[in-house]
Amino acid sequence: MIFHDRRPSVAIALLIIALCAPSISSAARPGTGSVRLFRPLVADPREEQFQMKLIHYTEQWRYGTDVTDSTSQGGFEERSGTAWDVGIGANPRLDPMRRMFQWKGPWSRYQLGLSAGVFGHFDRSGKELLNADYQFGVSFDMLQSGAWSDTIGISGFDRPVVTSQISIYHRSTHLGDEYLSLGDFGVNQDGHPDQDELFGHPPVKRVDLTYEAIRGLVSAEMAPAWINAGRSTVRLYAGGELKWAIRPRTPRAFSSPIAQMGIEIRSAGNQRDPHDGWLSRLLNAPFGRPFFETEWFTAVDLKLAKPYDFASCDNPDGTGEVWTPNLWTACRYGHEAKSYAGSWHAMIGFSAYSGAHRRTADGGRLQAPEILIALEWYHGYSPNGQFLDQRQETSPLGSVVPSITIHF
Repeated sequence: MIFHDRRPSVAIALLIIALCAPSISSAARPGTGSVRLFRPLVADPREEQFQMKLIHYTEQWRYGTDVTDSTSQGGFEERSGTAWDVGIGANPRLDPMRRMFQWKGPWSRYQLGLSAGVFGHFDRSGKELLNADYQFGVSFDMLQSGAWSDTIGISGFDRPVVTSQISIYHRSTHLGDEYLSLGDFGVNQDGHPDQDELFGHPPVKRVDLTYEAIRGLVSAEMAPAWINAGRSTVRLYAGGELKWAIRPRTPRAFSSPIAQMGIEIRSAGNQRDPHDGWLSRLLNAPFGRPFFETEWFTAVDLKLAKPYDFASCDNPDGTGEVWTPNLWTACRYGHEAKSYAGSWHAMIGFSAYSGAHRRTADGGRLQAPEILIALEWYHGYSPNGQFLDQRQETSPLGSVVPSITIHF
């Protein structure tokens, strides 16, 4: 049995801790630290941010062949249950600048940044790790137009704020050791004594899925006067990514572009001092002072991609799974679907800010560090790297358990 080398995981975890430290310390002091030009994509499942959620899922679960039986075949079965998704990430930025080596480019301001994230997918309430995705890279953000202040950054959305981002990142993904070791991978191996904790089928073959990509996005955020008297903001964004590889891409045929678009609405995105509604008063009651500012938000992210047929990774004919005596595959063959499929992720909830960070009169800014509490739904193909070919639907556990997302 072959398990993935843990050294990349440890290295990336240490990198994330190093990146998070300056972000957290700067967020603790209003009016200091790096001002962001390009706001994080709230509903992107692979945005580098801190997030955790308990979800109910239904999916077309793929299983593999029995490594001890050359006549066996893999397949799909419908499966539902509870899962725990956790993400840890950071994207610190340098302070915005106007000129690059005395060159005034096609921007009002630009900003350089780093990004790193780890995304874990656990079965049930975190007992078995099924999949882990790692990504890190660099970004180049630009402000094309919009109101700007050197002290608080974006200073208003009365006229559209147009920003863009070009990012280059590496992504790799790994099956969890528990997933490989607890399943019934052969007739002479019964797996875990209580196999319902995972499942009674052989696991899929591990693929060393790894590639690099360049992504470009354009965002326009505005506060139309006809929506909440200009106090709310609407953000639209669109773009895409192209895959490439420093070393040979795995799988080789995993190469098609990905399109992305989305919308975000914030109830008080254009208010320098948000109205203290019932939610703010409720959260501030224990403190006896306006410690928190809140606003309602909703966000939807849509991606269009060609699903990859991992089952055919060892089949030179390109269709269907063939038996091999291994739990891993180099995926020399395999293919993408002929047509694109859409996957969407929707969120609705509220955002809570430290009042000192959000109120501009106190040195805060409109795009401040925040905690988002939301209900989430996902429909499409799984965002988890080893299971990109599995259709999946998720919803809040019990329809009421919210997710937590933090932007430092």
